[in-house]
Amino acid sequence: MKNKINLLLLLTLPFLIISCSGKENQAKIIPQVHTPTPAIQTQSNRPSLGRPISVPSSVKRPIEREEIPRSRPAPIVEQRAKHGESHYSKRFKLSNTIRESSGLIKVDNRLWTLNDSGGKAALYQIDERNGRIVKTLNIQNASNKDWEDIAYDDTYVYIGDFGNNRGNRRDLKVYKIPRASLRTGKSARAEIIHFSYNDQKDFKSRPQQTNYDCEAMIAYNGKLYLFSKNWQNQKTRLYELSTRAGKHQAKYIRTFNTQGMVTGATINKELNILLLSTYSSLLNVNVWAFTNFHGSNVFNGDAKRLNFDIPLQSQVEGITFTDNYKAYLGSEAFKKYIFSLDATLYNLDFSGEFE
Repeated sequence: MKNKINLLLLLTLPFLIISCSGKENQAKIIPQVHTPTPAIQTQSNRPSLGRPISVPSSVKRPIEREEIPRSRPAPIVEQRAKHGESHYSKRFKLSNTIRESSGLIKVDNRLWTLNDSGGKAALYQIDERNGRIVKTLNIQNASNKDWEDIAYDDTYVYIGDFGNNRGNRRDLKVYKIPRASLRTGKSARAEIIHFSYNDQKDFKSRPQQTNYDCEAMIAYNGKLYLFSKNWQNQKTRLYELSTRAGKHQAKYIRTFNTQGMVTGATINKELNILLLSTYSSLLNVNVWAFTNFHGSNVFNGDAKRLNFDIPLQSQVEGITFTDNYKAYLGSEAFKKYIFSLDATLYNLDFSGEFE
């Protein structure tokens, strides 16, 4: 039996050697499939937030993002699990001159605000280190009946005179000034966009009981988008409005249940992230983040109410991006009975809730 096993091993050994040698050679001579090295992704023509993106009209501008066909997909923003948290902190108390700060923008690396109803027809630049006012820009042909928010695009800045807490205003308007005037001038002359809501039929005065108040606006893809402050049902209605001077109707698009009154809006156009600030009747502040939306309906994507690590109670009226997942919140001074709050600028970091 032992001789038979030895004979079998002797006969099979050459085949094993040949087989192993063949596999080894095969591993060495596998042809390499040539895959072209992908081109390095260059950044979009639109600079990152905080950098100037408009130049005088006499200078030839590079192609801006709005000029790229809209079929180009926006980046997908991944949200973290619900246990992610956002953090806010007090930056500084605002100057008494802007105790009723009701809107914020950070544009061309400068922070601007405006006052609420009855204030001067002016914009104020704030020093981000200490809160001091470093510049005032007067709007020559405007009056501040109830200024509530401010927005910008590559060429213009838009001032929303559309506060309407009685629901009976018929003189709603947006002032439109050259963006360059914020850098170079002490005053500016505005074009005026007059408008009405295409679905408002009732103009009876109902103080703080109307759904046709408005305190939030963004400029996006060549249009203005307004977000109503619904006193009655704590929701918001989205409207689209032309950026051209003249008389227009704001077109209703959709309603979203924010579970609070919307008081400010800002959009990161690089990532297509929209933030809406809200507060309740008890001044409990929340911020909603909308991502992965398409077209004019910014409510057709993903929505998430930010999860603050500590509840915030304030009369927040303005919000603006300062970086991809960071923003400022601005509050008005508030005093009622023995309860009072200073006008304050807050830092907001919500990167913990997003990838």
